[in-house]
Amino acid sequence: MKIMLINSPNLMTQHNANFALFPPIGIIQLATRIVQDFGDAVDVKVIDGGITGTDGIGAEMVAYQPDLVGLGVLTPTYPEGLRLARIAKGIGADVVLGDDHAIFFPELILSNRPDIDYVVFNDVGEQPFSQLVGALLDGTPVQEVPSLAYRVDGGVAKSQHIQYKLLHRNTAPDLGLIADTLEVYASNYNNSLQVKPNVPKKVTTVNFARGCENIKRCTYCSIADLTVNTGSPVEFWSTVRGYHREQGINCVFEVYDSFTASPLYIDSLLSSMPPDMEKKIDNGDLEIMVYARALGLLKRDNVNKLNKLGVRRVNIGLDAGDTAMLIAHRKNKTTADTNIEALKLLNKAGISVHASYIVGAPGETESSARGTVQHIRDSLSMVEFSAVEYSRFIPLPNSPSWDMMVEFEHPGFHRDAAEVESFLASARIEIPSAERQRLRDKYQSRDLLYIDELAADWFEHFTHVTEEFALAVIEEVKTTLEEHGINTGNNVG
Repeated sequence: MKIMLINSPNLMTQHNANFALFPPIGIIQLATRIVQDFGDAVDVKVIDGGITGTDGIGAEMVAYQPDLVGLGVLTPTYPEGLRLARIAKGIGADVVLGDDHAIFFPELILSNRPDIDYVVFNDVGEQPFSQLVGALLDGTPVQEVPSLAYRVDGGVAKSQHIQYKLLHRNTAPDLGLIADTLEVYASNYNNSLQVKPNVPKKVTTVNFARGCENIKRCTYCSIADLTVNTGSPVEFWSTVRGYHREQGINCVFEVYDSFTASPLYIDSLLSSMPPDMEKKIDNGDLEIMVYARALGLLKRDNVNKLNKLGVRRVNIGLDAGDTAMLIAHRKNKTTADTNIEALKLLNKAGISVHASYIVGAPGETESSARGTVQHIRDSLSMVEFSAVEYSRFIPLPNSPSWDMMVEFEHPGFHRDAAEVESFLASARIEIPSAERQRLRDKYQSRDLLYIDELAADWFEHFTHVTEEFALAVIEEVKTTLEEHGINTGNNVG
């Protein structure tokens, strides 16, 4: 069986400061797993839409003639994923979707999109995907494949969802599957985010833990599953060592949603660090970057622990320089002072920061947005920034903001309709019931969503600023950052 696995292109991500800097580790992991499970029975090709556009991928697909095409799709990448699905179906391939957007809408996608045959609706997708490949190879029914949506008798069915533990099995991706593109990521990284240009980096991502301590979810958060799920720290170091020896990797991005979510995992990484890895870190031959929350960095001596682990860059969603807006973002006791304190601690430890901010939280005003702009300017002297992003708010599916705009009758994430109404009232947001229903009717049956359209509806109804104002302050911050030589990005098309 010839299998092509694709990280769908994102027409917006050329504006993201991390655009095409790191390999798409999820689909490489899937490729590695099925090669391990099925050997010579499969031939696998991996393509990253970050470095190969839709037209290029389509041409490679036609040349390769796969039997099965797997597409990883997020909400912004879903439109291009559909284009690729049509190409795949046109050459007779079966098409399976995975990743966050597919997890959100499995039945809706299969009902609306005849080019899609299967949807894996599991955040840890390697086991169900491998079982699906096995069923297709054997010609056996797919009904027993877990966490799978499929067509049956003219309708759509879903198998039982199973939550997998990374500690039980978390396949280490084989970077040899993308050996020909590793230099592309290295070049992109060194041209964009390199803090010490005299030490060129060869980069990769790894994912040995998932989840976040803010289980109540930030207002904008659309990650499929925030349950803390950690793998083996011993396997983490073994994998990093292998990448360093075999591929020359000296910069590893652990894409754990929030590295500070599990204190025990941090401690276990420290206690299991092999002496040779500790020496590499001490000599500057290996560095790690992570995601973390500002509040988490202030606890349990975490900044010093990260420093000992070799963390030299932290990606933080600082979100706003106004405490009222941080409350609107549901940042769980984080204040503007919390953010400043975290930056100062990181600076003291010599750790650079990739910071992200958002304009357009529920109830955002021109005054609060201006406060964030000033906060960004003030912060430039506090810490070494590898990048700063200032983006407009997008109410993505599976987030609390989506509940406010679309699922207000049946909100999730431990909230009820009364809490949604109270939250909006505190932000001085009043929306006539007819307009609320219009928004619900507009989006509730759609699997294909457009970022610009979502943003326009959000700013019109859920903030006290216009989208034009938001775009203007984003451009203002961009100019300031460029004057300081800091890499920047946003989600503006």
